[in-house]
Amino acid sequence: MTCKNCPPYKASEFGVFFPDCFERVGGHCNKKNPGNVQNLHILAHRVMPKFFDGVELDYLHRLAPNKYITAAWVLSHIRASGFRFGGLYTFRVQDDTMYTPTIMGDIHPTSLAANLNILYYPFQSLRMEAVLQKAREAAPVDSQYTIEWTRQCDTWTANFYNVRNENGRCTLSVMRSVTAHWALGAELLLEWNEPQKLTPDLALAARYSHYNYSLAATASRQGLDVSYWQRIHPQIQMANLLAWNRNTRKTIATICYQWSFWNSAVHGMFDSDASVGFMWTKYLRNLPLQLGFSVVMNLPTDRFAFGMRFVLDPSGLRRGE
Repeated sequence: MTCKNCPPYKASEFGVFFPDCFERVGGHCNKKNPGNVQNLHILAHRVMPKFFDGVELDYLHRLAPNKYITAAWVLSHIRASGFRFGGLYTFRVQDDTMYTPTIMGDIHPTSLAANLNILYYPFQSLRMEAVLQKAREAAPVDSQYTIEWTRQCDTWTANFYNVRNENGRCTLSVMRSVTAHWALGAELLLEWNEPQKLTPDLALAARYSHYNYSLAATASRQGLDVSYWQRIHPQIQMANLLAWNRNTRKTIATICYQWSFWNSAVHGMFDSDASVGFMWTKYLRNLPLQLGFSVVMNLPTDRFAFGMRFVLDPSGLRRGE
C-alpha cells in the first residue's frame, strides 16, 4: 500500500521500485536512565568522608508523615556558629505517597541568615527546583534554579545561578545512555559579567558502569576530572578521584574507602597533598541518637581539624524506620 502522492510500489522494467511511505512509530529503550551531568561522579563522592568542624547538634522530629521540624546548634570556625531552626513540609499526601511541592528551610534568628529549598514535579518526568540562600540581613540573595526533564534513556537539565542583567551563570546539559553500560553527555556553560559580554565553555562527559564498578570522566578547557568507584565487598567500597586544573596547573589525586556495618560506617581518605582524613558515624542501639566524629590532617604542615556531630532523631528517620 502506498499513499496518494507516492509512485506505485512495484518493480518496473528498468528494475526501479519505490518502498512504502515512512511512518512514525513510538520508540522503545531498554537502557536505564543515566542521571544528569552534575551527578556523574556521585558514586565516588558518596565514599568521600564528610568532615565536621567543631561541634554540631541536630534535632529532627516528625509531626506528621509530611511535616518535620528541625533545629541545629553549631560551634565552628568555618560555618556560621549559632542556633538555627526550620522544617520540611510537603503539600499533598495520598495514602502512603507524598506529592510535591515540598518546601524545606531554616533560619538563624540572630543574623536572619536563611536557606530555602522548593521542589516541585508538575508531572513525573519534569523536576523544577529553587534553592535560595541569604547570608545575612543586608546581603543579596544567592539563587539557583533548576529545570530537569527525564526520559527513559536521557536527562536534559538547565541550571541558573544568580542570574541578573549585569552578571550570572547558567549551564545546559544532556546525558544519554548509548548502551547498557555506556553513557555520554555534554554541558554548555554560559557566564557573563557584563550585559554585552558572554563567555561560553563546553564540557564533555562519559561513564562506563557495571553493577559493582563505574568509571566516569569530564573534560573541558578548564580541566579534567576522572573518578573510579568499585564495590569490592558487600560492606566495602573504594573510590579513586583525579582532578586537574588548567589555570593553576595543579593535579590532585585522592583514594578513599567506606566500610559499612549494620549500625555504623567508617570513611577514610588520602590524597596527593599528603592529607589524611577519617570519619566515623554510629547509630546507638537504645537511644534515638546518631553520633559521629571526624579528623583531617595535613602531614607536611602538621595542621589538623577535628569535629563532632550529634543527631537526635526520635522519629527514627535517620535509621530508615
